[in-house]
Amino acid sequence: MSDTTILIVDDESNIRLMCRTALESEGYLIAEATNGQEALLALAGRKFDLMVLDLNMPVLGGIGVLEQVKTMQATQKPRVLVLTAYGSIPAAVRAVRLEAIDFLEKPVTPDKLRSAVARVLAEPLPEAHVDDDQLRGGYEAVLNSVRNAVRIGDSKAAEEMLIKASDLGNEDAAYLNLVGVFNESKRKWKRARKFYGMAIRTDGGYEPAQNNMRRLYELQTFGKTGLPISLGDETALSKLSKD
Repeated sequence: MSDTTILIVDDESNIRLMCRTALESEGYLIAEATNGQEALLALAGRKFDLMVLDLNMPVLGGIGVLEQVKTMQATQKPRVLVLTAYGSIPAAVRAVRLEAIDFLEKPVTPDKLRSAVARVLAEPLPEAHVDDDQLRGGYEAVLNSVRNAVRIGDSKAAEEMLIKASDLGNEDAAYLNLVGVFNESKRKWKRARKFYGMAIRTDGGYEPAQNNMRRLYELQTFGKTGLPISLGDETALSKLSKD
């Protein structure tokens, strides 16, 4: 019998039941909370190895819980696996910035949950400080991984790397431009335009975002464009899609 303790936090009883059943079958010790306030009370009363946390809840949502957990002493913090019904980069990025280790998009199958829980439990808890030079080098490497994932059409890897880049960096023009590219690859035109615009506002001289904004305008206005998409590393990818 495992002595690993897991707190499941979700306002939907069917989700809590699925999580409990799936994880108790692996021998984990399970507790439940129906909202963020109950979760914080549970965390104050005992130490948990992992919290499976829904982001969208009444009373107090997952982000509010993460903000409180971030202020806890390192020895008391649980690892956190986030559940989200949206799978959106902004929500996941914010959760990761608040030290969530991984996230799953609902609906979640028992097998996916068990696999993710095992992966998160294997991760070390956040601790050591990394200096600015190390962070910057890691940030640039992750941005390059995003570009490579976009080139080969690996959407899942691109999204994961964007989340890691946001956790390492400061959401500069290069990052914002790549979020725009990612959204364009998913045919989310409005979101792509939003992020290209944010990149331009962050750095008015950042040509890749300006190029991509022009491309998107031509695609939506004329149905075609001769401009390649720019990933910001002085290379170009052929058009991801057509209108």
